[in-house]
Amino acid sequence: MIFLCGCANDSIYTELLKNFTILVNGPEDISQDLVDKVPYASMQARLGNSENSLIVLEEDRNNILKWTTSNYVKIFTQNGFVIRLTGLGNELQKIDLDKNHPANLIQFPEDKIVMTSFYSFENPQLIRLPVKTIFSFVKDETIIVLGKEIETKVFKEESLNNLISWRFENKYWVNENKEIVKSIQHFSPKNPPIHLLTTKKYSKP
Repeated sequence: MIFLCGCANDSIYTELLKNFTILVNGPEDISQDLVDKVPYASMQARLGNSENSLIVLEEDRNNILKWTTSNYVKIFTQNGFVIRLTGLGNELQKIDLDKNHPANLIQFPEDKIVMTSFYSFENPQLIRLPVKTIFSFVKDETIIVLGKEIETKVFKEESLNNLISWRFENKYWVNENKEIVKSIQHFSPKNPPIHLLTTKKYSKP
């Protein structure tokens, strides 16, 4: 009886062990071989503590990049900042970013700046929620991307008081070319943050 139950539940225990390993050690990065097999611009992505997956660039429309996953989640970025994300139920329809936001200026000030952006959601619907954030420099950090060391400056974006008491902290790793190569971004109060890492940079034709 014990042996048969053990066999029947082997896949369950394997999955539990796998999830526990991710929680303790973090998910494994996408391999260089997998990145090389895809002839398009790509990013490594995951939600919360889930496994990493590779997402590819589907479209560039007026400098808004549309990335897609194998299960049809769509991620829209502006200069590395997530401004729309659909396909997960509670959806971020749009962020109208503050005019002084680094996504608009493509500048990352080392002095603290306070901004107000407007978030719109679906399921449930909430239109143009004003969210005030404070953007600031944290530290210099060397990160490893596909086996290569990259010197970055780390910035954080912290939410301040808002109408739904949504508290979050986004982090951005920015290279010498003022490009976000790695980030942790919150996009909805009902979903975990998305972790993004550039694996194959997009170059305009």
